[in-house]
Amino acid sequence: MIYNMLASHLTDSTITIIACVVACILTFVLYIKPFKFLPRDKGKVVTTPDGQTVSINIQSAGKVTGAGYIFVSVFLLTSLVFLPYSMEHLIYYVLMALMMLIGFMDDGSKAPWGELVKGILDLALAAVAVIVFVYYNGTVVRFFNLEFKIPVVLYVILGIALIWGSINVTNCSDGVDGLCGGVSVVELITFYLIFKVSKDIAGFTEFSGMAVILASVLVAYLFYNWFPSKLLMGDAGSRTIGFFIALIAMKTGHPFIFVLLSLVFLCDGGLGLLKLALMRTICKGHEVFGNIRFPLHDELRKNRGWAVPKVAAFFIACEVVICVITYIVM
Repeated sequence: MIYNMLASHLTDSTITIIACVVACILTFVLYIKPFKFLPRDKGKVVTTPDGQTVSINIQSAGKVTGAGYIFVSVFLLTSLVFLPYSMEHLIYYVLMALMMLIGFMDDGSKAPWGELVKGILDLALAAVAVIVFVYYNGTVVRFFNLEFKIPVVLYVILGIALIWGSINVTNCSDGVDGLCGGVSVVELITFYLIFKVSKDIAGFTEFSGMAVILASVLVAYLFYNWFPSKLLMGDAGSRTIGFFIALIAMKTGHPFIFVLLSLVFLCDGGLGLLKLALMRTICKGHEVFGNIRFPLHDELRKNRGWAVPKVAAFFIACEVVICVITYIVM
């Protein structure tokens, strides 16, 4: 690809910068006039305890959704053209494309896919990704200066849980203009800054390049998604972002860093998933976490009266603080 022609004249960092500029500009241009095949948000409804149907997020009805189809496609294509790759990376590209397509089909379906269907598909793609990862990278993990090897079966189980969880907490956080995209940009850049010098990690140069390319297309997307938004990434975007964040956390050899760098997503969307799980199992029939609304961005926006830009800016600021602290510690 183009990388082979440029590598003899330019450094990897320069090639990555060129790729980021190309990806950002291409994404920005493609969103000026969105493709007609992109679906429109149909609005959402919930059923109250007394059986009434109430419309929510009315302001999003009619907006172009599934826009993640565009920026994920640009991200994958640009990475493939401008970065070196191996068979391992090609498999990840295919898995991310499938994740994006599954999300896109759900975005455009007349009736949203059920939790069970999406859960099974997520688990299947996560399982393939982890098995491929273990085959090419082994199961050695680091925790600060400690290094230890995890049994293969246990690593596969934990890896699937990590990817599945990352997909869903990222998806749950995509409910306010600019929030998911903004937090993701900060997290992806931090991954690059912390581990860009990790030459001892096989293939990580490519992963760090992919991280900043994904951040670049998200910057272009945010131009249209900041309040009042014109585009929504939908499941096509948020689920693929979550998938990649989990993969890069594993690739660093420090998978535990996911908890730190994704803490905003875990608190915003993850606590909502935890509450739902508890209310359906051991706490069935009982209220959990009091009257706090989840995801937390809904608590701030609907119960506390915060404006949408303030909510997004708050979570992005929290992510910046967490990432700075993590960078210093690492």
